[in-house]
Amino acid sequence: MNETADLRKRLESRELFAPLFNDFIKRSINEQRKVEADPDDPYNFASFYEKFIENYARVNTDIVFECCESPIERIFINSLTLLFLKNRNTELQVTPPLEDVEDAISNFRNNHLDILRVIERYKVDTGDTDLIHFEKFIQGKIDSGRYKEGDYEIFEYHRLVVDNFIWNSYHLSLQAGFPNYKVDGKSIRADILIWCPGNEKVKLIVECDGYQYHSSKESFERDRKRDRLLKSKGYDVVRFSGTEIYRDPVKVSDDLYDLIDNLYNPVKN
Repeated sequence: MNETADLRKRLESRELFAPLFNDFIKRSINEQRKVEADPDDPYNFASFYEKFIENYARVNTDIVFECCESPIERIFINSLTLLFLKNRNTELQVTPPLEDVEDAISNFRNNHLDILRVIERYKVDTGDTDLIHFEKFIQGKIDSGRYKEGDYEIFEYHRLVVDNFIWNSYHLSLQAGFPNYKVDGKSIRADILIWCPGNEKVKLIVECDGYQYHSSKESFERDRKRDRLLKSKGYDVVRFSGTEIYRDPVKVSDDLYDLIDNLYNPVKN
């Protein structure tokens, strides 16, 4: 078995992918520690990075293996995940299929911004800029019935995690549904949508075209109609054939990584 064929098997199989994935996590953490002035300081970035990357990278791969029925898509996305790890880039979050991805994205953004507005209003009204008494404030709202149990943890999650790390990260949504966009009477469902909560310009549709479903004249025409419609709605669209993904998943993930970088980097702009 040649090297590429062996890699394909590792990227496609959950059992075979695990040791490869763990090795990339370990290497990524070690590389991050090398650039820290004091790698043993429990408050430095490397210490956080280790916990963050182990948690979110594993969640990403769990979603891929649970939600990607296509072996080609698993190979592609797992290869991209490893590339982000290799570059010590935490800015990739994989999300499961969403029936109405635009509505879900809008709700996520609005919910986060609403939470930040509550926090900022609290700071202005109380002068407690360090949020020393914020938990007590939220508990009072819970006691009055305005908020429910667990809301303080949600506030803290958005303030500490979402605002600092997830808000400006790339999100890769699998099988993204667009019920309001129809081609030949059928709603569009994209293989992959890459978006960013904090940057509405990041709107990249990635299609993985298997020969079985995209080789006929009718499917070719339908794909072009889809692309035109999505582009008219402000989306960038890129297509990779199943053959090129299968032949060289590393190159294809490199190409996509570079495309994302060229189109949208830095995300925070």
